[in-house]
Amino acid sequence: MSGKLLLFGFDTLPAVLAVETAAGPLGAEVVPVAKTDYNKTLAALAGLDEDPAAVLPYTGGPLGERMLVLCGLEDRLDALLPALAGAGAGPECLKAVLTAHNRSWNALRLHQELLRERQTMGGRS
Repeated sequence: MSGKLLLFGFDTLPAVLAVETAAGPLGAEVVPVAKTDYNKTLAALAGLDEDPAAVLPYTGGPLGERMLVLCGLEDRLDALLPALAGAGAGPECLKAVLTAHNRSWNALRLHQELLRERQTMGGRS
């Protein structure tokens, strides 16, 4: 069974390739998300929902830090998280699992929620 790893803010090819090298052997398809797609739902970006034609391209600035969303990879978290940390996506990188609750959110909403959670936890990752 394969899963997807949505990457946000991984703006250089070496950064994307490092994650791909770490996650690929664990069955994760790495999907770098273009900044113009930040308004699309997480489910659409993961290929689980139709891509809505009415969504305007995102034209704002960067999120501020890297973020990744694990889609269908919950059974591999114990191996995947250390591999990602070794590839430059450690504690400073915001991480989430795609759920029934957040699948309709866009990248901006998820980013805001993850920052709120990080602040609530006192900055711990």
